[in-house]
Amino acid sequence: MTLLKKKVLSSIVLRRTKQGRASDLALPPRIVTLRRNSLDNNEEQFYEALYTQSRLQFGIYAEAGTLMNNYAHIFDLLTRLRQAVDHPYLVVYSNTTEVLTGDHCDTNRCDCGICHETAEDVVVTSCDHAFCKGCLIEYSAASGNVLCPSCAKPLTVDLTTSWNFGETTWTSPAKGLKRSRILQRINIEDFRTSTKIDALKEEIRNMMEDDGSAKGIVFSQFTSFLDLINFSLERSGVRCVQLVGSMSLAEREKAIKTFSEDANCKIFLMSLKAGGVALNLTVASYVFLMDPWWNPAVERQAQDRIHRIGQYKPIKTVRFIIENTIEERILRLQAKKELVFEGTVGNSAEAIAKLTEADLRFLFNI
Repeated sequence: MTLLKKKVLSSIVLRRTKQGRASDLALPPRIVTLRRNSLDNNEEQFYEALYTQSRLQFGIYAEAGTLMNNYAHIFDLLTRLRQAVDHPYLVVYSNTTEVLTGDHCDTNRCDCGICHETAEDVVVTSCDHAFCKGCLIEYSAASGNVLCPSCAKPLTVDLTTSWNFGETTWTSPAKGLKRSRILQRINIEDFRTSTKIDALKEEIRNMMEDDGSAKGIVFSQFTSFLDLINFSLERSGVRCVQLVGSMSLAEREKAIKTFSEDANCKIFLMSLKAGGVALNLTVASYVFLMDPWWNPAVERQAQDRIHRIGQYKPIKTVRFIIENTIEERILRLQAKKELVFEGTVGNSAEAIAKLTEADLRFLFNI
């Protein structure tokens, strides 16, 4: 395959990429740094207990030879481990006890049956299960099958149509307004930060000290984590706006306008599912990627929101990784998939997005 690509196709196909035209575009340099931190004792104990339980369940499936038959549950185990690394609250205060259907959707919210967060760009399957559009696309690409992750029936869904919940709003709890769902569940007076939130706050302080006019975008795949970050930053005096897929078009435009025009608004919190595409935010020069995904193309797409024509400042991207957790293995899996991506004809997106049985065994170290 590599021989075909390099020796045959290279002589007859002209492929233009952003990297190949970098000099023509005159884009500023992009610096990507990897920040590694370790969990504190309480976080580590919580994570290790969850990992041990998850790995045991994975081992049962592996021994029985039913890994791919239980793909949806394994995907859920991975999601829980990733959330635990961001903040234990995401696991402790999440509702995972019921199968979420279209009947659970109301005018205020709808929970996704994959990530167990408030669904973004909600789609409902023919079997009446509700999901984030982004989650369902990623799940289908990773699993390579067309079965519903909730009931395992053949998956039929119209991805071109999303549920409309009207003019729903998200407002900052720091201003005494309506809290997000996760902040309603926790005791605000006893709010505890996390290693990742503290690391982010330190990077934001460094950004503001280095360049008083600089702005940054914080990406996470979990909206509840963005809510916790928003609360913590606002309490520290850092003004933020937030964009998630459940917001109306008017609310999205208002958030973008505030971030672009208000010099005091330093941070834009974005769901990777909602803010990773179709946005041009060159007013920012810093990107903070809070959690890795096994498809590195998703992260590159998010960074490209500010590294494009119209950007005049050097771009700094900080990727946050917690050592000795599932995130380190995801990082190594990313590197493996990059090699596969470079070696496929036309750089197949399917090859890099799919999670094979070997990939799953690698992630659970089995």
